[in-house]
Amino acid sequence: MNYKTAYEKTAAFFHARPTLKKCLFVLNHAVTAMFFLAYAALCTIAIVLFSKKDIANVFAVPALCLLFVTLLRVIINRPRPYSEDGANIRPLFHEKSKEKKSFPSRHVACAFVIATVFFPFFPWAGIALLPLGVVMCCIRFALGLHYPTDLLAGALIGVFCGSFLLI
Repeated sequence: MNYKTAYEKTAAFFHARPTLKKCLFVLNHAVTAMFFLAYAALCTIAIVLFSKKDIANVFAVPALCLLFVTLLRVIINRPRPYSEDGANIRPLFHEKSKEKKSFPSRHVACAFVIATVFFPFFPWAGIALLPLGVVMCCIRFALGLHYPTDLLAGALIGVFCGSFLLI
């Protein structure tokens, strides 16, 4: 099954259930906020309790991951599925931006790097955040914002960058 067919089936499911469609939109923002708040909490705890090296790593690793993903997006400049050059699908919610930069997913890369950065300090939190990252992938696909390969690449890059703290 190709992307457009898979997406159209997913979109039809949500179009037939307007309440779930609204929930999906809210959930997209809520999950993003959860990662932001989790990372803010880790940074705060790091400043109070961690060594200078660990503090530097907690701040530097996600920042470098974000920089790397942003540079990749500029270089690759893959169109989003809903853009004229993409799969030409209609996203569940109108996107204001016609920005082409879709590959890799910056939201997903950040989610997975944050989840992975938690492991050396609070493994239970990292374990809890990883499935939430998968939920983010599903939401971003269902909304028509990314191709599955954008999401997979974002997840792999996030875990790869975050794993430098595990070494």
